[in-house]
Amino acid sequence: MTSDAAPADRRIGDLVATLLLIGFSVGASVVLFFVSLLWAMGTYDNTLAIVLGGYLPLAFAVLGAVVGIVALSRRRRAFWYPLTALVLSIVVWLIAAAIAR
Repeated sequence: MTSDAAPADRRIGDLVATLLLIGFSVGASVVLFFVSLLWAMGTYDNTLAIVLGGYLPLAFAVLGAVVGIVALSRRRRAFWYPLTALVLSIVVWLIAAAIAR
């Protein structure tokens, strides 16, 4: 009886963590996109930094969400994918911010 309950609890926890991380990753990438658009309207005129800081975090978030959902459907541990996408989005945005300045 306990062997059936443990995988179900772990599965629910992974599902909740993955969905929360997908939502947070997409939300953070949208915020990073709009901040990089402010670079375009401001005094910074560096197209590479705007593309790196704006579009690449969105691409990472979408890719992390899709791969996370596929991993959930295959009953694998899925929270790593949106977490990795979130970290990569922030790192790329920080590199773009360094280029823009």
